[in-house]
Amino acid sequence: MEGNISPLLQQDRTEAVLVRYPMYDDPFAYVEGLSPLTMHQYYYIEKLINQNWITDRDLLIVKTLFVHRWLTFTQICKLFFEDNEPATVRKRIKKLLKHGLIRTITWRSHSKSKAACPSLYELGASGADILNNKYGVRVGSRDPRHGKATKLHYKFKYVLANELYIQLSRELHLMHFEFTPVFRMGEEVQTPTAKFILCTPGGTDLPFILICHRDEEKWMKTLRYQVEFYKSYMNETGEQFILVILVSDEKKAEIANKIVRTEGFGETTWFVTDNDLFSPDHSLSKNSFFEITDGVKQYFDLS
Repeated sequence: MEGNISPLLQQDRTEAVLVRYPMYDDPFAYVEGLSPLTMHQYYYIEKLINQNWITDRDLLIVKTLFVHRWLTFTQICKLFFEDNEPATVRKRIKKLLKHGLIRTITWRSHSKSKAACPSLYELGASGADILNNKYGVRVGSRDPRHGKATKLHYKFKYVLANELYIQLSRELHLMHFEFTPVFRMGEEVQTPTAKFILCTPGGTDLPFILICHRDEEKWMKTLRYQVEFYKSYMNETGEQFILVILVSDEKKAEIANKIVRTEGFGETTWFVTDNDLFSPDHSLSKNSFFEITDGVKQYFDLS
């Protein structure tokens, strides 16, 4: 059943009138459920580590989820199990869930089928204990037992940033990638989605600031304020960077471009869309980053 949609209607008739929104930019998306928190004592988890039932790769997945926050199954496969069959990976994921190293978030939407809503994975209770007891990492609000509630579209921003990270690391010379860095200018503070640095073929470091926007309330007003801040920050500090705005589709990119051009920051702003990131016909290095000049979309070739 799909929320408040009548189950008496034929499925094909219902689907015919539904508006299809981009996967990670959907106003009708909602969290359906969370996998239950495990109650393992750390000595039990430590024993599994010492006996190699929990492997070094499992521990790396825990560390990565702490930093990267939310990953999909496909992203976990790309990062850690590239040479394994999906069925094999799912068996390993089930073990990580059983021991509480990771946790599943299931989400659904009234605008798409169940199959089009891939589950998200985050740090589990035992994973938080490993970070705290084995590595001395202060997990804080990222411990799922007393975590800070975040909206689904906020989680989607991390999913998109992670997809960008994966493709950057595969196709380009990625030197640095930092989530939510802090930029200060007087009493003003901005925390973009990420900051990353690419090394050019000539050996020069090229810094970028990433802003990811979903179809949330007042996103255009927020973007205008962000562009004003980074323009002033660049002028005041002399620090140079390219602003990358990640939105779901070309229509939103065009709206964002008008805001950026109005604020006089268009020459140092690039765009990338969900469609570009997830399209099998696009390469991040050749035809995913683009600018819009006089209404014309021009891709950058970074290869």
